[in-house]
Amino acid sequence: MKYKRKAKDSVFTNLFGRKKYALQLFKVLHPEEKDATEDDIEIITIENVMTDGIYNDLGLMFRSRLILLVEAQSTWNGNMAARSLLYLSETYKRYLEKNKISLFTSSTVELPVPEVYVIFTGEKSNHPERIKLNDHFPDGTVSPLQLNVKMIYDSKEGDIIYQYINFCKVFDEMRKKYPESIVLAVKYTFRICFDKKLLSEFLKEHETELNDIMYDFLYNEEYWRKLMLRDERKKAREEGLAEGLAEGSRMKSLEVVQTGIQMNLSAEQISKLSGLSLSEVESMMPM
Repeated sequence: MKYKRKAKDSVFTNLFGRKKYALQLFKVLHPEEKDATEDDIEIITIENVMTDGIYNDLGLMFRSRLILLVEAQSTWNGNMAARSLLYLSETYKRYLEKNKISLFTSSTVELPVPEVYVIFTGEKSNHPERIKLNDHFPDGTVSPLQLNVKMIYDSKEGDIIYQYINFCKVFDEMRKKYPESIVLAVKYTFRICFDKKLLSEFLKEHETELNDIMYDFLYNEEYWRKLMLRDERKKAREEGLAEGLAEGSRMKSLEVVQTGIQMNLSAEQISKLSGLSLSEVESMMPM
């Protein structure tokens, strides 16, 4: 099995896996729903944390009529529309099973309306406001299947999305500032976020749990970084060996050419013996 979660994603799932904060997120995305309460929210996240199976960061159901799928990303991934299609299919499957609804009846089944979001904590750069499923199809293709993912790069100062994004940025800064000390990176992330009131209430309530999550991520990241470095070095050695073998083989071929010339062999004969092309051999023959 492969460990699939990252610290910021784990903080994300821990944060919004609690209805108190899930409701805050929902109200940022739907400010018109002023009377929404925690009772209106159902957490329907597809949880499969430790394996390669289908899972998503957050799934919310609002009053059985609206499905929100929300992902957290720190590096760009242009495949989110295709991935969200799989999340949505699995979410609908579970919704139908839970409510004992069959699609094999004559009456049309009414489904909750889906909305898909990605909260992006990296640099916006030239990334688009939306990722579209249609982008996966060949240019000029008109597909009846449409799915748009709304990208969120920032939010109103102080709201829960703003706090999460800026928490991630502080965490990234501390990891760069203290690359050799996991303890200091986490310690100062918490201290700065407390001072700036970034998820401060949540961090205070779940400090021990979040410490474990972040330490686990950083230790795992360091482990995988070392593995990648080892593989890169191994690949470089193999490529160097291959180049050396190729160069040695060519030197032998050139020696065969020189010997053939001294023996007054024809260009055709030398080509067969050396493995070099006839034109290459002829270019080395004395005039």
